[in-house]
Amino acid sequence: MANGGIIGPIQSVTAQSTIAAKVTTFNSSGTFTAQATANVDYLVVGGGGGSGCSSDNNSKGGGGGAGGYRASGFGPSPLRGCAVPVVGSTGYTITIGAGGPASASTPVGDGEDSVFNYNGGNITSAGGGHGASHRTAAQAGGSGGAGAPGNCSAGSGNTPPTDPPQGNNGGSGTGEGTPVASARKGGGGGGALEAGNSDGQSHGGDGAPNTITGSDVTYAGGGGGGEGTGSSVGGAGGANQGQSGSANTGGGGGGNDGAGGNSGGSGIVVIKEPESTSPATAPGFWTLSEVYDLRKSGDWTGF
Repeated sequence: MANGGIIGPIQSVTAQSTIAAKVTTFNSSGTFTAQATANVDYLVVGGGGGSGCSSDNNSKGGGGGAGGYRASGFGPSPLRGCAVPVVGSTGYTITIGAGGPASASTPVGDGEDSVFNYNGGNITSAGGGHGASHRTAAQAGGSGGAGAPGNCSAGSGNTPPTDPPQGNNGGSGTGEGTPVASARKGGGGGGALEAGNSDGQSHGGDGAPNTITGSDVTYAGGGGGGEGTGSSVGGAGGANQGQSGSANTGGGGGGNDGAGGNSGGSGIVVIKEPESTSPATAPGFWTLSEVYDLRKSGDWTGF
């Protein structure tokens, strides 16, 4: 428009606006579209590993390792990373890792990775390693796999390594060569907060509590190992002996006593966007009288 013979931009007044904080949960793969440019908090949990199979009384399946646990807040402070940047109205790919499958006759599968892609990078939580079967070593993973009887090695956690660490080692089994089959035990799977048990109790390592969704939920617990004298207990968030991991928790599958393995729980991604404010704007050339009239009418505010 013309202002005193000067050609300038069109006058417009846009009031200050606020976009409310928002939590988006992905239980399956999809696309996250940011509502504003900001640094966002996240929870990313990989799929839990399946437990080792136990085909006879000579072997007790190791518990599955939990999926990797990575979060920027709302959980235990030693495991908190930094918020990451996103750009408003931009879509980012989200991948949810499946839990490791169960098998009746062979070592079961590892969990799959969960991934949150953000502006300039990604947060990847590795799938948990599968628990060992008789004389077959457990696999490394986000929170590690578990050992089986005696000579079988436990799986390493925090693989690949992250800082803060995404998990802990599995526990070794006990009782290889023991004449009494009931004394043989599979180790517990590693969890987000602690390693799987290696002292013959077969307990899985505890997972980590997190409140990013508004509810206190425990994720990435190791599965309990198989044992012949009772029912072993999974770590917080992991499966007990003979049970599969719960969906969207990343928990490891529980080992069995004389039976096939159990599957791990699928992973999850949760993103929390902060409240954001867009400042008021008033481009154009304005006379003092125009500004006065607009302020008097209440249309020129927030500056």
